[in-house]
Amino acid sequence: MVTKVIADTSFLMVPGIFGVDILNEIERLVSDKHELVILTPVVKELEKLAKSGTPKERIAAKVGLEIVKRGKIVEAEGPADEAIFEFAKRTEFLVGTTDLGLRKKLRRSGVGVTYLRDKSHLALER
Repeated sequence: MVTKVIADTSFLMVPGIFGVDILNEIERLVSDKHELVILTPVVKELEKLAKSGTPKERIAAKVGLEIVKRGKIVEAEGPADEAIFEFAKRTEFLVGTTDLGLRKKLRRSGVGVTYLRDKSHLALER
């Protein structure tokens, strides 16, 4: 079985901001194979931040765009958080996010979430 993890923009920026290797952390959390899934609105957000964010955001977004190359890009419409929420409800994928509002919304809908804990590692809620 392959565990699929939908990554939001903030999650993909974790390595560039906090130095946490999200791919290794996902591997630690899920015992089976895993695949990172990135929706197109997230890629667009990262590209925008890489060009016009603060210096820290630009660096983190560029790191995030490198991670995108190691995942699977899936076409989606609308704002990133809405697209992730709707996509996650239809699938049994986990969602990687540091967005507390999105995390609560996903949890209420029964979607598993992996998130940054203590700025040092990922944790998993199912």
